[in-house]
Amino acid sequence: KKNMLGPLNNLPANARVGVVGGGISGLTFTYFLGKLRPDVKITLFESQPRTGGWIHSFNTRDKNGDPVMLEQGPRTLRGVSDGTVLMADILRDLKRQSAIQYVRKRSKANRKFLLDPNDNLVQVPNSITTLIKFLLNPLSKGLISGFLGERMRSAAGRPRGDESVHSFISRRFGNEYVSTNLVSAVFHGIYADDVKQLSARKVMGRMVEYEAKYGSILRGAKKSKQANGRQLTPSGLTPLVSLYQDAFEKDKYELARLCKNFGKYSMIGLSGGLETFTKAVSQELIKWPNVEIVTSKKVGKITLGKMSQQVTVSLGGGQISSGFDHLRLTTNPSSWAELFIQESKPLSELSNRATSNTVLLVNYYLPGKDVLLKGQQGFGYLVPQCDENVENLLGVIFDSVIEKNYKAYKPVFSRTSFFRTKKKKDYTKLTIMLGGHHLKYEANAPSKDITIRAAKYALHNHLGISLEDLEAGSWEFVTAKNCLPHFFVGYNEWQNQLESQVLQTYKAKVSLGGMGFSKGPGVPDVVTDAFQDVLKLTEE
Repeated sequence: KKNMLGPLNNLPANARVGVVGGGISGLTFTYFLGKLRPDVKITLFESQPRTGGWIHSFNTRDKNGDPVMLEQGPRTLRGVSDGTVLMADILRDLKRQSAIQYVRKRSKANRKFLLDPNDNLVQVPNSITTLIKFLLNPLSKGLISGFLGERMRSAAGRPRGDESVHSFISRRFGNEYVSTNLVSAVFHGIYADDVKQLSARKVMGRMVEYEAKYGSILRGAKKSKQANGRQLTPSGLTPLVSLYQDAFEKDKYELARLCKNFGKYSMIGLSGGLETFTKAVSQELIKWPNVEIVTSKKVGKITLGKMSQQVTVSLGGGQISSGFDHLRLTTNPSSWAELFIQESKPLSELSNRATSNTVLLVNYYLPGKDVLLKGQQGFGYLVPQCDENVENLLGVIFDSVIEKNYKAYKPVFSRTSFFRTKKKKDYTKLTIMLGGHHLKYEANAPSKDITIRAAKYALHNHLGISLEDLEAGSWEFVTAKNCLPHFFVGYNEWQNQLESQVLQTYKAKVSLGGMGFSKGPGVPDVVTDAFQDVLKLTEE
């Protein structure tokens, strides 16, 4: 499926473009467009005082007054991903490639855990031993019979339209346990959402296609693996990276090396936190004469001039910005209804269907001591929906384990040898994620104190961290309000309707981006989405 249903109008010479939202989607869209078309004047509007959106590497001080960086949003990128390759190449262009770090596939930081109904961590299998332990755990109930029977199970009961993830997985595996015990935990980590409310077509599209085409997920997975593996062009690039190489006249061998190397790593991170990337892009854009970044300004209504056929945005306080040949929306779709209300009531009503999930994030930092046991050293753990979960916990990320297992990507020799000899001091750093779909109503969001208390309770019960160590640490809290779009059942159909209505209403002068409209949920997906739509706007 193409990103926008198209056709997006090609931009005329010296066009003016507005971008709504200064998160990673808006920043990379501006970067790609400004670089491909230096004649185009771009204005980026961000409602907050800072750019970067939900990517926020928060620099603060611990109880001893020493500096510490806490991630209050996304922190790692998938190695095998076109978007990660594009981001690494941008960092290289901005002379910031020394910030890139990676985690090896066999690293401790790549071990993942689930919380079982008895509040014990069970490792997601990565060996025969861990597989046996996993299969003996109550969480694996229904898994063996579900797997063995999946190929034989008829696809006759398949609904014509969309269905929930829970319904889809339960049908294919012949029981509800696989969904509530295992799949629900994964989707807590990605979407902070409920498998009984999530669209199977949107978030498991490939598996839904496998069932439609081959009558079975497992059969489809096997056939598609045989058919393609990872499709590469003769020069060692994926088709999308090849388009990028062509568009920006890049060295294809350098890019091929990036693709090859990153394919070997399970995770990519940045020293100083993921915000190193958004800050580097923002600082670069500020220097460009064709780009203006306007912060602390919330875009209100969007209208199209009847005569001029140009887009105007209101910025509150009677202020307007007009004369745009194109406007890119990258904010959360749940905020769009008010933007469209003046131009089209039906479009505004259609937008009203979009909702979001709010995540409560708590950071815990304890200097001088690693309180995680040997068997707990990993990426973190997720909480399935089958667990009795009074804390409304989604999962916990073991930041200190990830950070201690990072390796510098192609480091400068002299600096590396210096740092290798210096022993890193021990510490514990964890991020606790709560809320999401558990917060039924926004008004019910608990206070900072109650949320931190719930986080302490979880860490004490699940990880055995002593109350003394919990009290000795530093705590931070942030409410990531409406940070994740809710992909409801029927989302793809709704997205198509909204896109075609927007194209029709605004005469193809407005395009939709951001996580709500990208192909996947990760930061790299949003970056490739921005690049592809820029190409469509600038194609000859």
